[in-house]
Amino acid sequence: MTLKTIDLPPRAPGLSRTLVLLHGYGADEHDLLELGHLLDPRLRVVSLQAPVAMGGRQRAWYMLSQDARGNLVADPAQVQAGLKAAVDAVEVIAQQSPQPFLLGFSQGGGIAASILLTRPELIAGAISMSGALQPIEQISPEARGKPLFAGHGRQDPVVSLQRGLRVKEAAEQAGLALEWREYDMGHQIIPDELRDAQVWLSGRL
Repeated sequence: MTLKTIDLPPRAPGLSRTLVLLHGYGADEHDLLELGHLLDPRLRVVSLQAPVAMGGRQRAWYMLSQDARGNLVADPAQVQAGLKAAVDAVEVIAQQSPQPFLLGFSQGGGIAASILLTRPELIAGAISMSGALQPIEQISPEARGKPLFAGHGRQDPVVSLQRGLRVKEAAEQAGLALEWREYDMGHQIIPDELRDAQVWLSGRL
């Protein structure tokens, strides 16, 4: 499956690196566009459109439903299909721009972290904002030492902090170089988190 992308050239010279954006559930490839050049105007920014159509402009990496207890659940096969679509797109980008960074929000944050955990050789590192991570069957041993910035809101009503901590737990299990931050916010990106991510990224470009 070839995903639709938006490709923005750098707004300032001096760097030859790419940031890949992975939007959240119910959003689309336009949702995070402004973040890339806010983090660093020298970056090439490539935003991926998730593969599952939800109606209108809404997309998802995989669908969610509620079980009998009201918990959100996903079909593991669809989760794997969404992850594979993202990996395939990143592989193509990495052929032209080796070792891109990833930035994902919500469901896209979980996909970004999953790529780092399962295909770490493809990318330089990842930023997961309010990430929703599904279980990973096999973590690559090459993930050890790879950098991950992960932030989450303590008052997040969509992806609870308890669910968000799965990203932290998986990162620690894999031995990632993790920077974990919690913020007094809901399901959103606030200036403090963006500044922290900017500082983190600037030290790795």
